[in-house]
Amino acid sequence: GSPGQGNYAAANAFLDALAAHRRAQGRVGHSLAWGLWASAAGMAGDLSDADVQRLSRSGVDALAVDEGLALFDTATGLAEPVLLPMRLNVSALAASAGDVSAIPGVFRGLVRTPARRTAEAGSGAAAATFKQRLAGLSRDERGTVLLDLVRGQAAAILGHSGPEAVEPDWAFSDLGFDSLTAVEFRNQINAATGLRLPATLIFDYPSSQVLADHLVAELAPQDDGDSGAGSSEDRIRVALQAIPLDRLREAGLMDSLLELAGITDVDGPQAADEGDGDGADSIDDIDEMDAESLISMVLDGSDDSDDSDDDATREA
Repeated sequence: GSPGQGNYAAANAFLDALAAHRRAQGRVGHSLAWGLWASAAGMAGDLSDADVQRLSRSGVDALAVDEGLALFDTATGLAEPVLLPMRLNVSALAASAGDVSAIPGVFRGLVRTPARRTAEAGSGAAAATFKQRLAGLSRDERGTVLLDLVRGQAAAILGHSGPEAVEPDWAFSDLGFDSLTAVEFRNQINAATGLRLPATLIFDYPSSQVLADHLVAELAPQDDGDSGAGSSEDRIRVALQAIPLDRLREAGLMDSLLELAGITDVDGPQAADEGDGDGADSIDDIDEMDAESLISMVLDGSDDSDDSDDDATREA
């Protein structure tokens, strides 16, 4: 499944089948699907340190030359025509077992269920602690922490020394991600945050900043102070701001809003009972107000009206 390996994979599949066919006919034949060798020779000789580290995290460690030669001698003495000589890092497999999709199917049987459950529980506890940390921060602070998380994970997977090597606005596609590192990156972000993000993460959210903004929305969808009375007022203000004044007039709501503001008759002299000008001036002033000013006037007037009603009730 590695990029650029389509022809190589097809050729290997043919060789595997040829070895099996020859052995079925009583003839000699072996096909060995080698893992990584710790040698400058061969196909793995050009791998970078970051590639080697990524393979190790996925559960495949490098074979020393003497180990590889010993496995070669062993394989030629076995009846099976197709074998996979490689060094497996079972601890790495167990550590990633919190997300089963992160384990290659051929390796899943090597990770025992208790190890998988332990890894999943540990990952969940870490994610819960991380969420608690975010809960005590402002929205801007949460954004900074999540951006640092994204940049740090991307840098680690790509083999950089630190998050400063990944600029917030740089596209993931330009940083060197391939299909394997993209999935590993998704898995690491899932483990840190407790979310279940898709495997297409770097395509859906193509830069560290865009992804961090998405994580802020996913982990803390409520804005700061959204549980108090003030938030209801803010939502009302936003909703009323979006309504053109002409729509309020057409719906017959303008008079009610003005009454709440203490202007009981926009056509008569009472419209300016508490003002310094006449009714016409008040109407002109209202028409010139922007939506936010009108809303503030209405809400303030509503508070005053409530106080007057309470006073009237006490007097009665």
